[in-house]
Amino acid sequence: MAEKVRYYLEQSVPELEDLKSKGLFEKNEITMIMRRRTDFEHRIQGRGSKPRDFTKYAEFEVNLEKLRKKRYSRLSKVGVIDTKPSISDWAGTRRIMFIFERATRRYPGDLDLWSQYLKFAKSNGAIKVIYKVYSRLLQLQPRNIDAWLSAAKYEFETNANAKGARMLFQRGLRLNPESLELWLSYAQFELTYISRLLARRKVLGLITEKQQSDEMTSQQERLAKSIADSAIGDDDKDFNDDKIELPSTEEMKEQLHHLPEADMNMLGNPETNPALRGDVALTVFDLCVPAIIKSIPEFSTVVNAQDKTFEVVDHFLSMIDLFEDLNRDHLYLHILNFLQSNYPHDLRTSLIDICLPIRNVKRTSPQLSELLQLAVNKFIAYKSKLRDLQEKDTLTNLFVNQLTNQFLSTHEVADGSEKIDTLLRAIIKKCRTI
Repeated sequence: MAEKVRYYLEQSVPELEDLKSKGLFEKNEITMIMRRRTDFEHRIQGRGSKPRDFTKYAEFEVNLEKLRKKRYSRLSKVGVIDTKPSISDWAGTRRIMFIFERATRRYPGDLDLWSQYLKFAKSNGAIKVIYKVYSRLLQLQPRNIDAWLSAAKYEFETNANAKGARMLFQRGLRLNPESLELWLSYAQFELTYISRLLARRKVLGLITEKQQSDEMTSQQERLAKSIADSAIGDDDKDFNDDKIELPSTEEMKEQLHHLPEADMNMLGNPETNPALRGDVALTVFDLCVPAIIKSIPEFSTVVNAQDKTFEVVDHFLSMIDLFEDLNRDHLYLHILNFLQSNYPHDLRTSLIDICLPIRNVKRTSPQLSELLQLAVNKFIAYKSKLRDLQEKDTLTNLFVNQLTNQFLSTHEVADGSEKIDTLLRAIIKKCRTI
């Protein structure tokens, strides 16, 4: 153990000498730093080491690096230090990365260590390190749903790489087909991708397929150029070489953050290209339901397949509600058709169909009366087909509760509010007496 400690400490000697020669730290401070590092190295190398020992070590180095940067910034302004790049400029970050690397190898099951490692790498823009960490984490913990979600979110939100995010979701689902959270996140990603793509075309005024194709080709070239310009060397032992900065202009940053990458399969418009209507997310729904049902224990007395299906449906419908710029009716009807094909006699299927016209309607909507009438007509039609009195009462209570929760429990203040309350109460009374 002593040999390892000595070896790691010797690696920091050039860095400390550089700090001293630049005048950033005095001799007694260098001695104190060496003592603290020696103490930490003995702790993490010992048999009784704990994850918090690595965390404390990393915290010390982070604070030391912050102090170095503050002194460097202050002294460089008055021109009393040499600003030529040297080993101390990147050695601190490299050391912190190395501490986290050793920590995750020593305690691969500690999620807090992985989280801190990723957070520090992201804050320093170490893209290659981030990819390496995610790769190791997903290999060691393939059943960790949060890890898959974090990796996919980073790929899509930060790197604007929809293809990479899609691959991560699909790999995660192959290993965790029973995870409803992963299915929902994948579907939401696909809808978000389409929503941003359509918004981008609207902003840029892209109408014809030729215009879309030209813009996509241009964007691919810009992205390839930005990656080539920002790449610094090949694999190197210095973590400093892993730092890749995004283009400096705010316009490019905004574009990469909000807009999906070019995809020639997304040409056309929602009327001619099913993918632009959200059919990929609907395919995710079609695959999700059987996968979730299959994960239910065979002799489970807590939940059955039918109840679980409606739970999944509720989650998907609530998610679709969030995308106002998409054709939500197309998405709703696909899910409704699935329910009508598989559970035509379930009252929950009837309720979903009845409430579709008013699903996203507010009290202040000018079409409220018209859409309420359509929903009531559907309710009357469904209720008239029922022969069992108990089922009629159940459907009535379900619909009345929906109206009450959606319209009468809100506190919107608008002109004609009393008239709306009167209208809704009259509709509820009518529904109970039919």
